[in-house]
Amino acid sequence: MAAKEHFVLVHGEGHGAWCWFKLRWLLEGAGYHVTCIDLAGGGVDPTDPNTIRSFQQYDKPLIDLISTLPEGEKVILIGHGAGGLSVIHAMHEFVDRISQAFFVAATMLPFGFQADEDKKDGLPTLPENEIELTLGAGADDPPTTISLRPEFQRDRLSQQSPEELSVQQASKEMMKD
Repeated sequence: MAAKEHFVLVHGEGHGAWCWFKLRWLLEGAGYHVTCIDLAGGGVDPTDPNTIRSFQQYDKPLIDLISTLPEGEKVILIGHGAGGLSVIHAMHEFVDRISQAFFVAATMLPFGFQADEDKKDGLPTLPENEIELTLGAGADDPPTTISLRPEFQRDRLSQQSPEELSVQQASKEMMKD
């Protein structure tokens, strides 16, 4: 019996591997190999987001995963939100290890962050009253993290999910594996 495809699911901003738990179960139930990854500072990854100073640092868990694949194995990448930028980064790093890539409501820049204009175009724009900035590098430096205020998270990130399906519940379900 031929091996089924290996899906690598990449979360978007403000999320972690937990957000893919329903899709993961469906794909695994159909016999596919599925890896849901927490990017640096996301989900249960222990990295303090205020210590991440580059996109390469943020994507390190994804890059490490793909670099350790067995010789000849290819993956299908799926990214949502800002995870699309991570998918593009991996596609450029590992042309020979990616069989397909899918972008689900994701940021797509053909070459990732190459210029200042890419950074402007590739980052989500949110009203200032809906976000909290952390100036982990100091008041004179750019913010190290931007997060949605809790009262806006459901409407902006999970408006189509049943209310009983909270982030905490999804996290617990993912950790059972």
